[in-house]
Amino acid sequence: MHNLFSGNHQPYDSEEDPCSSASADMARQHFHNLDGSVLDYYGADTADNTFNVDGIVFKVLEDPSDGYRSMLGAIDYTEKHTSIFFKRPISRVRIETYDSTSEEAWHAGMNQGYRLVDVGDGHVWLEFGTDNYDDYYPMFIFRHIPKENA
Repeated sequence: MHNLFSGNHQPYDSEEDPCSSASADMARQHFHNLDGSVLDYYGADTADNTFNVDGIVFKVLEDPSDGYRSMLGAIDYTEKHTSIFFKRPISRVRIETYDSTSEEAWHAGMNQGYRLVDVGDGHVWLEFGTDNYDDYYPMFIFRHIPKENA
C-alpha cells in the first residue's frame, strides 16, 4: 500500500501533537498493514473525520497546507470522539488505495487516497484522501457514502 499521508496537520486537541507521537506512527503502520484485509465496518462520522473498523476508531487528519490548499495529513487512533457508530457491523469491507482519473471523479482532476469497499457488492462506503481539483487547489476529502435503499 502506498503511503499517501503528508505527515503534516494541525493538532486536533490541546494535548501533544498526535502525529509526532509513537501512537500516530503505529496507527499509520497498522492502517497500512490492513491493506487487503476483510474488516467489519461500523460506520463513519464526516463531521469528525472518524471511522470504525473491527472496533478500532481511526481519526483522519487534514494537512491545511497554506490555508487555501489542503491534503491528506495523517491518521491516528482516537478515543476522544463524539462519533456514534453502529453497534453491529453494517458491512464487511476491504481497504484499498485509489488513484483515480477524471473519468471516475465527479469533476476533472486526479484524486488519491483510500477507500473502504464492500467485499460483497463493491460499494464504496468511505473514501478519504486528496482531491486534486485542478492541481493548484488540492483539497482534503473525507466522504461517507451510504447505500441507497433497494
